[in-house]
Amino acid sequence: MTGQKVLIAAVIALIIVAAGIMLAFGPGATGPAPAESVPVKKVPTQDEMRALVAEIAGQIDGDAFAALRPGDENTTAYIAIHDRLNAFRSANPEIVYISTMRRVGDAIEQVVDADYGSSDGYAIGDGYYVAEPDEPFLAGFTEPYTEVYSRVYGYAPVRDASGVAVGVVCLEPDGPIEQERIEALAAEIAGQIDGDAFAALKPGDENTTAFITIRDQLEAFRTANPEISYIYTMRKVDDTVEYVVDADYGSEDGVAIGNGYALTDLDAGLLAGYEGPTAEIYSIIYAYAPIMNASGSSVGIVGVDMGFVHRP
Repeated sequence: MTGQKVLIAAVIALIIVAAGIMLAFGPGATGPAPAESVPVKKVPTQDEMRALVAEIAGQIDGDAFAALRPGDENTTAYIAIHDRLNAFRSANPEIVYISTMRRVGDAIEQVVDADYGSSDGYAIGDGYYVAEPDEPFLAGFTEPYTEVYSRVYGYAPVRDASGVAVGVVCLEPDGPIEQERIEALAAEIAGQIDGDAFAALKPGDENTTAFITIRDQLEAFRTANPEISYIYTMRKVDDTVEYVVDADYGSEDGVAIGNGYALTDLDAGLLAGYEGPTAEIYSIIYAYAPIMNASGSSVGIVGVDMGFVHRP
């Protein structure tokens, strides 16, 4: 881990200049070893993303698209577009999500979603909402457009009396923060936790003195450092990880001891946190392009999401 400062407020410039465009997901997963470079796959530039989304938009029959109505999910026209979206995603595995939308007066609604048929997929007319006139993605109805959103996470090991890492503290800041700052904060709170008491916690111990002590430490640390919005601890269990003490335990969003977390290829930073303080930037890029009918009028947009991770 280098000591350079990475100002997350300028992360878009960093991603464009240093590595292309990258994407945001929360922590978790078996991935490269801490010393390995992340990401391991090619990341696209914004120009490449605009070209990519324009390519699939150009493959869609805009007249057939415009004629689709709720309930048409089993029609030949719908299935043709749905299959084309999925084939495009299969040919470009860096794509996480791909769908189409259109305007309905001042509102936006989903039309063909590549994930339709799954629990997370939209049917025609779903996702209806009134868009603010200045929402940036609306530019995609006119020309290919991209947006980038990024978030940083900090990790540090929780050690027992013998110095063995028995878990990791995870911090999520509320806004821009320097890499060195998030790493230092993670190391500071990790050093305050009794690693032996932490390691002994098991599901159902949420009302014990040991659990309450650690939770109160996390909450007090967050209060003293208001730039931290979320703070929690995790530990390895065989080939997975699980939550242990969450500062928000007891609230609607809090998790209990033993709640599992599915590791992904984006979680090298989390695992590296067992070795020492580290930071990781998760970024998501959204790309949009207009769907045109035979007369050249825009009748909707294709939206593509890609996700990558960057360890500064």
